[in-house]
Amino acid sequence: MNIVALRPKSLLRFSTSFSSIRPQIPKWVSTETTKTSPLLPLHPEDHLRALFNGRNDRKPLDYELAIVSALKSCSTLLVVSQGQQIHSLVFKSGLDSNIFIGNSLINMYAKCGFINDAQSIFDSCSVLDSVSCNIMLAGHVKFGCLDDARRLFDIIPHKGCISYTTMIMGLAQNSFWGEAIKVFKDMRFEDVIPNEVTMSSVISAYSHLGGVWDCRMLHALANKLGLQVFVLVSTNLVHMYCVCLSLHDARSLFDEMPEPNIVSWNVMLNGYSKAGFVDLARDFFKRIPTRDVVSWGTIIDGYVQLGRLAEAFTMLRAMLSTGLGPNEVMIVNMISVCGQSMAFGEGQLFHGITVKTGFDCYNFVQATIIHFYAACQRVDFARLQFEIGRKDHAPSWNALIAGLRAEHMGTRKLDNELQRVWQGWNRRTVEVEFSSPVFMQMQGDGKRLFREASYSKPENDKVTGV
Repeated sequence: MNIVALRPKSLLRFSTSFSSIRPQIPKWVSTETTKTSPLLPLHPEDHLRALFNGRNDRKPLDYELAIVSALKSCSTLLVVSQGQQIHSLVFKSGLDSNIFIGNSLINMYAKCGFINDAQSIFDSCSVLDSVSCNIMLAGHVKFGCLDDARRLFDIIPHKGCISYTTMIMGLAQNSFWGEAIKVFKDMRFEDVIPNEVTMSSVISAYSHLGGVWDCRMLHALANKLGLQVFVLVSTNLVHMYCVCLSLHDARSLFDEMPEPNIVSWNVMLNGYSKAGFVDLARDFFKRIPTRDVVSWGTIIDGYVQLGRLAEAFTMLRAMLSTGLGPNEVMIVNMISVCGQSMAFGEGQLFHGITVKTGFDCYNFVQATIIHFYAACQRVDFARLQFEIGRKDHAPSWNALIAGLRAEHMGTRKLDNELQRVWQGWNRRTVEVEFSSPVFMQMQGDGKRLFREASYSKPENDKVTGV
């Protein structure tokens, strides 16, 4: 039987559409120039063209390899529709029992997010190898199905480094640090040698639970296994030393790194900053070859946390002069400290930057700005900011009410001020604006006024003064 001849002709219509397919590759932080993986073609869609437009006289082995390559391209490009067509072709060709093609189908569905389809193929395979299990395990972990991942992991025979590493990564990334450490200990008990990804995940788990002696133990193990040469491992060790406030050990390890990347520099900088050694952080900051927004944000936050606002603003202006802009976390921190210090002029500067950069659309930024103006005893600005923002955000209401209370308003005056905000609202508007979760987060005065506005007024009446 000529299995190539079974190829549906309707598939040929896809041959003209592949030029519009582009890989949906997630962004990754790296300081190295992007390099094409030797395992992937320069243009994955070429494999799809080769399969659908290929010759009909190919040998069965060549045809199977073409299918595997095409499925791999579907995984890379995240084009499940073409993958489903190839799956249909595989079934009609009688190749669904081929373990390599079966694994490629599982991988394609799992990477495209069709976990149930991947599981169905996995369950239907008469023979499963470690590759099949690891592919399915990685799919469960990627989409947070940790219970399914753990059940599969427990029954995998002869688990190797990939199985253990995948399970440890899934647990650590979902904050099950104790479980991740337990799996790592089982891995060591079974004499399975960890790789650099295993070690970096385990160090991350220990940084939440362990102390400096655990860090030194992991450091010694990484040295023994020759894994300290990997920047990922060394950077995570530096981070753990910083978390344990063992800055001397962290700096010694950092200085031993032959080629630290920007993440390594920022981790060490953050260690100094969080520990309150902002002057050491400033000296270290000057040595960073190429600073990014995280570098600037870290040193600025170090000054902010110590109340050294003048130096923080100096660093901010220096950052802006480089063409970099602040992120929302930096904005919130700066405005919050301006409120605590009642630095009205500086806070207004940041409010302007917030509007210019578009961060004022975030609810938590709006609440921070309202709180800042209220803390500076400028309730008029706080009320104006509230009125131009969203009204269904409980922290914004709480910030406004706290500001009004700080003005030593009595209950009657506070009610009148809040009713001014609600001018023009009718009962239905109030009910729509305030969902139950928001109402439950509101403080006493807000809840009381909400009940009065919602239930004491006719549906079409304006909500006016009490």
